[in-house]
Amino acid sequence: MAEASGDGSMEDRISALPDELLIHVLSHLRSRKAVQTCVLARRWRYLWRSVTCIDVSFEEFEDRAAANDLEREEVFKMFVNHLLILRERVDLKEFHLQYSLVVGVGCLSAKSDEANLWIRHALQYKAQTVKIGNHSEPLQLLPSVFTSTYLKRLHITNAQLILGFFDRLRKGCPALEYLFLSTCDIEDLDIFSDTLKVLILSDAIGFSFSFEHDAQVSISAPSLISLSVKECPSGARLPILKNMSSLETASVLLSEGDITTCDADGIRQFLGGLSGVRSLDFYYGDRQLEVKNNHGWCPTFNNLTNLTLDRWCMHADLYAMIVFLQNSPNLKKLTLKLNEPRYHNEVVSAVIGELEDRSFTCEQLEIVEIICSKGNELLLLGLNQFLLEESGIRPDQMRVSHQN
Repeated sequence: MAEASGDGSMEDRISALPDELLIHVLSHLRSRKAVQTCVLARRWRYLWRSVTCIDVSFEEFEDRAAANDLEREEVFKMFVNHLLILRERVDLKEFHLQYSLVVGVGCLSAKSDEANLWIRHALQYKAQTVKIGNHSEPLQLLPSVFTSTYLKRLHITNAQLILGFFDRLRKGCPALEYLFLSTCDIEDLDIFSDTLKVLILSDAIGFSFSFEHDAQVSISAPSLISLSVKECPSGARLPILKNMSSLETASVLLSEGDITTCDADGIRQFLGGLSGVRSLDFYYGDRQLEVKNNHGWCPTFNNLTNLTLDRWCMHADLYAMIVFLQNSPNLKKLTLKLNEPRYHNEVVSAVIGELEDRSFTCEQLEIVEIICSKGNELLLLGLNQFLLEESGIRPDQMRVSHQN
């Protein structure tokens, strides 16, 4: 943008800004775009070298003419290496890497060498947030890379986390508070952190050593406040959640994973680690589980004030929903999502059983919110009848909404 000055010359408003502000703007661009600003004017030639955020993505190089993917990968690696060599020795706030290893060429550890070097560089320059993603074969991340007293947030997608990774995080990253993992193969059986406050295990988390040794994974995080499990991790059994005394919020979807043994004891043990939360979203989408002899698979949630359940708990005479309510004496808000049922091997996913006593007492319950998707109107009628006529819920406590 330009305007005429008093003597008739044109003044570039952007160039009139101080270097610090221009560098701040460049730090919000992808790194290749930031580097390309060097051709705008002499003053811009070296500004990109002082950015505090490095954001490199293989996707930016997909438009380059290359004989094959291997050549394109070499161009990308050359760019990142030169970027890190030529930048000023200024501290980083964030480092983002989106990579794409060429499938079927070379061994995985050797192909991951550059990525490990780049992450090490970012941590040496005090990056507080590191986000690592990969679109093809998984990166093999070395535990020794993760040594930083400044790292607070770590996001990893599509990687192999080899044995010793979590021990290295615990010892080498004492400020780490936020960990996001998606599509990762984890070799550790014990995950422990004194400092984590937020842990998110997203799609396709696998514990390969759990299968090989028929062992149970344990997760221990005494400072954890929020836990999200967006898909059932694969392993021999459900993980044990230990030392979760600070946990306040949990959102768990036990679905589509590959758990060799998923029984009432495993669910009881897993839910036991969540029994102190104030807010719980719990979804079950694994094989249909029949509970016999009034097995106590659901612990008592004395602190729970906000509970969200979906279609799985409203199968077979509302058995699972009633069990949850019987074990949530201080509940204030109940949210029920009447969505499409999930199936496992063509059998509806649910926890089913029989109750001698179907009554429950939630004296502090204020709101029951029901979200009904199309096609579940009949279920809504039966649920309304149970809550209003059999359970003493008042009509003014009910909130019903419909969605397609």
